[in-house]
This record gives sequence, structure tokens and C-alpha cells, in this order.
Amino acid sequence: MTLNIEDVDDLKAPEPERPRTPQAKAPSKPFWRRPWILPLFAITAFWLYMQIEPVAGVPEDQLQIPPHENFPAYYPLLITHMAFGTVTVLTVCLQLWPWLRINHPKWHRVSGRLYIVGAVVAAISGLIIVWWAPIPGQLGGAAMLLFWLGITTAAYVTVRRKNYVLHRRFMLYSFAVPANNFLAFFTYLAIDKFQIQIDFAYFLEYARWVPWVLNLMLIQAWLYHTEKRPVTGPSAVSSRR
Repeated sequence: MTLNIEDVDDLKAPEPERPRTPQAKAPSKPFWRRPWILPLFAITAFWLYMQIEPVAGVPEDQLQIPPHENFPAYYPLLITHMAFGTVTVLTVCLQLWPWLRINHPKWHRVSGRLYIVGAVVAAISGLIIVWWAPIPGQLGGAAMLLFWLGITTAAYVTVRRKNYVLHRRFMLYSFAVPANNFLAFFTYLAIDKFQIQIDFAYFLEYARWVPWVLNLMLIQAWLYHTEKRPVTGPSAVSSRR
């Protein structure tokens, strides 16, 4: 009787399973150790006040808006765009808050769903009314809204597929569009404060192209800079394909 190598392998005692030790949850930093959190909320609150206060309660015929003859849906769509845009700039701050994502993932998911709904509705309504905007900056505005709609939809698809790393990247790209309004608005305040002489058509082109493209470049540079940094929370598990 011969003994094959396979038989010898079968005679070996099975190795005992090693007990799995649960991974310790990475401690989250308090909000005051994230120096950009409070300024982001403060800038958002100030921008919203400056945008809402001049138009709150003002009748349509007294608002300084582009002419929209033969299109009665313009004003309702404008209000829809502003209302859902307000939802996005509020919820995106919560989406970018690591403490909330790590310690309260349920609220992170809720705010994320509100952001995606707000961004999709604001982008679609904006794409309709952008054709009544002034010609300078019109193409830039349409390109920005199309990008916002596409990248936010991609963020939703990737989170449904549980690809959290790619979802996080797409959400950061999506943030570039709401942040466009902040940079354009504060640029306008600086021009008005220092009485800088500039053709308003050039400013409109700048406001619809430069801020969101610059934001994308800064976000991508930050992603490159932090690509080797360990990720905590749901984003630590990725279903890369």
C-alpha cells in the first residue's frame, strides 16, 4: 500500500481558527480640531442671509430679474431653484463634517439624501431658467449645472453600490458647485468695496467659470495630498471594482 502526498496532507490536524479581534473604532477629532468647519458654517450662513434677505417677501414685479415674457413658469422655477439650492448649501456642510459621519452615520445618510434631492432639483430647474439669464456667463452656467447634475447622480449610484471611496470623491467634486457661489459672491463684494472698474460682462463670465473650476482643481490637489491618509468611518470600506 502506498501513501500519496495528498493522503499525508489529509492526515494533518486542522489548524485552529484564530479568534477575530474586533477593530477598534478610530477616535474622531472634536470639531474645534477641524479648523475649517466653523468658518464653512459661518460663510454659508452669511451667504444665505445676503441672498435671501433682499428677495424675501418682495413681489415678483419688484424683483430685479431678467425678462421672461411668455414664460410664466420662470418665477416658480426660480423660487424652486433657490429653495432647493438652500437645502444643498446647508446639507453639504453636514456632509463634509467628519465628526458627524463617524459618530452619527444615520444623520450623515439623511443629510446626504437631502443634498442629492436638493442638488438634482436645483440643477434641473436651473438648466431651464439659465436660458433667460444674461448672455455673458450663460454657457458657463449651463456647463456648471450639467456637471453638478451628472456628478451628484454618480455620487448617488456609487453609494448605492457601496463604493464609499468613489462616492466620497464624487461628493467632494459635487461640493465644488455650491462653493462656486461663495467665491463669486465674495469677489463681487471685493469689487464693490474697492470700487474696481470692470466690465460686468467679464465678471459674469468669471463668476460662471472660474470659481467652480478652481474649486475642482483645489479639491483634486487635496485628494492627491491626502490619498495615503487612513480613512475612518464608512468610507474605510470600499467595494472597488
